[in-house]
Amino acid sequence: MYRITADHSDLSQELPDHLLRLHNPDDPNVKLVFAQMDLMHPGVNGTGLMLNVTKLPKEEAEKFRRSLEQREYSSYTSSLIPLQRSLPDIRLKGCHSLNTDLNLPETSVIIIFNNEHWSVLLRTIHSIMDNTPPHLIKEIILVDDASADEVLKEPLEEYVSRFSKVQILRAKSRQGLIRARMMGFEQSTAPVAVFMDAHCECFLGWLEPLVTRIAENQSIITTPNLHSVDSKSFQIHKWGQKKNIAIPVLTFPNLFFTWSSMSEEEWKKRKRETDPVRSPAMVGCVIAVSRSWFKKLGMFDPGLEIWGGENTELSIKTWLCGGGLEIIPCSNVAHMYHRHRSSEESDIIYTRNIARVSNVWLDKYKHFTDNYDGSIVDYGDISDRTALRDSLKCHPFEFYLTHVYPDQFIPGRGNYTGPIRNVEFRSYCIDSGGRENGHPVNVLLYSCHGQRHQLWDFTKRREIRIKRKCLDSEYGDNLVMRKCHGQRGNQEWEVVSLEGHVLLRSNGNCVGVTKDKSALVLEKCHSSPLQQWTWKQNMKPRIS
Repeated sequence: MYRITADHSDLSQELPDHLLRLHNPDDPNVKLVFAQMDLMHPGVNGTGLMLNVTKLPKEEAEKFRRSLEQREYSSYTSSLIPLQRSLPDIRLKGCHSLNTDLNLPETSVIIIFNNEHWSVLLRTIHSIMDNTPPHLIKEIILVDDASADEVLKEPLEEYVSRFSKVQILRAKSRQGLIRARMMGFEQSTAPVAVFMDAHCECFLGWLEPLVTRIAENQSIITTPNLHSVDSKSFQIHKWGQKKNIAIPVLTFPNLFFTWSSMSEEEWKKRKRETDPVRSPAMVGCVIAVSRSWFKKLGMFDPGLEIWGGENTELSIKTWLCGGGLEIIPCSNVAHMYHRHRSSEESDIIYTRNIARVSNVWLDKYKHFTDNYDGSIVDYGDISDRTALRDSLKCHPFEFYLTHVYPDQFIPGRGNYTGPIRNVEFRSYCIDSGGRENGHPVNVLLYSCHGQRHQLWDFTKRREIRIKRKCLDSEYGDNLVMRKCHGQRGNQEWEVVSLEGHVLLRSNGNCVGVTKDKSALVLEKCHSSPLQQWTWKQNMKPRIS
């Protein structure tokens, strides 16, 4: 067994004298806080630590608040949790007898950090070393993307010197995630590369399944089943497994990802719950890829700036150019999703990156993405990327929509699309209400403006939707917006064509307007113009 079986004592409390410089003024007074809060083994087995800040001395409470403000996660709490904490074995039952080949290829793990709190970064490293067979790790390459924190310089080097396989590569100036990852990749030497964020924790047996699948087929990029680390308490929340495993899918017009559920078709294709799951997209926080395949695909686009779009580009091009992307259910990694402050500069960079991706890979569908024409920001020269695509003889994007993810929703591409205007009250349209929380929201009748909350699409699944929300007939006479679930039922509609108008019908009832035009209702169908709507038809529905 390669897992460290020590008592997982808090290394953040018991550092040798020459490593005490890892601490900074905003780290907690550990002995004081443990005594004040009566803490016992915080964080063990992935549990969290939710501090009652009102019980902390004023100085410590201020440190806690500053840590959240500066890093957007509680580095204060992280410093109270062991760097080397135990995690439960959450593998599916059938996983333990798989992935036992001792001749798997070695791996280089590449981790980028920029002012990451030392405890979060070191917990990532410890979790890799503790939960991975030593013969599979050739090297862990830490790429310092021009961090300013002094504790991440000489003190960090002293600490990681205990690990013979860990090396630090430092950028002289800020490169951004994408180029820093390329620096690490160029320094690496193993036949498989794993790109990992600096705020992850790996469970037992996380790497073997990823590498096993790549050894079977080098053109497959693998990702683990991702779980989450709470950014305040550092509790690990186990996300769905088996049929409930979460699948990343692309969203238009920004080509970001959102989570969806495994389709019934995909579930039926798999013989065992441990089988790989085809994934249309990847999140990007943990990616395993064959060195040779990554190089053949042109690696990351060097024209992408800072952060954003690299996972989208890699997802699309591996599918279009003869490879595939799979989630491996036997591999489990927890990732800390913490909010990143949006700024005008970061938004422009992301918009620029997405325009590069869409202009190289999306063909005619680029018109459904942000900044495809460079009207917001110039996306630069893409000639080398288009030449790469031509040389690899990749499929058109239509292949992705037909064979990879037929359920891809593209706003503006529905059989019917745009505002839905009432025939009786011509200046009034159906309005989604606009709220994006998880609760059902009543659909409104509102003055037509043709913007965001009135831009509807009728999909081939017979959904009437805006972005991730669908028109739902579950609530009696009321119409609500709910997250699209793809299971038809109360989100399946008929659009019945009349002469220049349409009826919207669900379970034999039609969407109408009350005579005082105060509300929308779902009622028995009749011939009144109160139930008739005008809606632009893009294309006739395909016959299934």
